[in-house]
This record gives sequence, structure tokens and C-alpha cells, in this order.
Amino acid sequence: MLDKFIADGKQVCFVSNIDNMGATVDLSILNFVVHGAEGAPPEFVMEVTDKTRADVKGGTLIDYENRLMLLEIAQVPKDYVDEFKSVSKFRIFNTNNLWVRLDAIKRVVEKNELEMEVIVNPKHLERGIDVIQLETAAGAAIKNFKGSCGRLISILWMHIALKESRF
Repeated sequence: MLDKFIADGKQVCFVSNIDNMGATVDLSILNFVVHGAEGAPPEFVMEVTDKTRADVKGGTLIDYENRLMLLEIAQVPKDYVDEFKSVSKFRIFNTNNLWVRLDAIKRVVEKNELEMEVIVNPKHLERGIDVIQLETAAGAAIKNFKGSCGRLISILWMHIALKESRF
């Protein structure tokens, strides 16, 4: 399917988390991914926004060993969780809106360069059962792409009313 999209002239894939039902294509970001700003266009862009106290558990971008990486709270050692939750230390929040160039996905997959961590997330269920949830965050792929970056956006919160007739 990837080859067909590329053959059909498609250049960019927009991935949005189910939490973002109201997410729409921002043409300025699309233009940035297609043309870049100064130099080569980025292969992967993560939309980020200012972190608020309501967002303290969400992922953030960090520079680790000269690579841009997504850091999720489940990856943070317990002794550093309060620091991770700080809105002054970690100022941005991953919106889970991702823009990725299709040619870059093809290259990374074909060269077997897609490195993704499994996030171990211990949970306690209401029935008193402790479980371990294993996850992989789509945004964590950012470290595998050239010129990756976070793009700061403003979030407008709105309530969406769904009519019963839709169900």
C-alpha cells in the first residue's frame, strides 16, 4: 500500500490519535513538511503544544544522544517522575498528531532501521489485579527519521455534540 501511495504521488501521511477526534489538517504544517523552512524538509514532525498541569502525564520531546526522542511518563524512573511532571522543566506536550514523509517511511522500513521501544506500564485494575501493559508509542518513531522536529501549535478546546442519529 505504501508503494501505491508513493506511485500515486502522495508525499505525506498524517497520523492522529483517537483522542483527537477534532484534529484537522493544518496546511501550514503540511507545507512545512513538503517544502521545509531552511534546507531539507523534515521527514517527521510531531505537533506539540504548551504543557499545562492537566497534561503532566503526557509525553514530551527530549534531545538524547543527539537524537530527538519521545519520552513518556512510563519510561521515567520513579525518582524523576515529579521532575517529568514539571511544567517549567518539560514545557511541551505531545498532541499525538504526527506528519511523516512517505519516502522516509519506505527508506526506514526497507533498511530495517525502525527502532521502537516497548514501554512497560504497570497498572492496577479495579478488581485488585496488578497487570503490565506493554505499549509502543507511534510518536517514538521520531528518532528514526532525518530532520525530525516538534512543531508548536495552539490548541483550541471545543466540545463536540454527536447526534443520536449517528449511532
